[in-house]
Amino acid sequence: MRIEFSIKALQDIEEVLEYYDSLSATLPTKFIDRIEEAKGKIVTAEKGFEVKYKNVRTLLLKQFPYHLHYVLKDEKIIIIAVLHSHINPKTYL
Repeated sequence: MRIEFSIKALQDIEEVLEYYDSLSATLPTKFIDRIEEAKGKIVTAEKGFEVKYKNVRTLLLKQFPYHLHYVLKDEKIIIIAVLHSHINPKTYL
């Protein structure tokens, strides 16, 4: 299956990268690496992660307190948000 990012998810990632860049020059690269790892896991087992709400599944990134929120639609995996684990997605999305 192919993975796509929504505009919202890309904005979320950009905000996180800006924040981590203000803390350390290496953190943004590590964050992107963890997203790439998570994408690989999702492609391998797209239905292997729990449905948290509606039809949205989530995967916690390794090393970072962020979840990829994704849906399966028309043979695609669409990442709809990248949210900190303390944010309630029901009120955010």
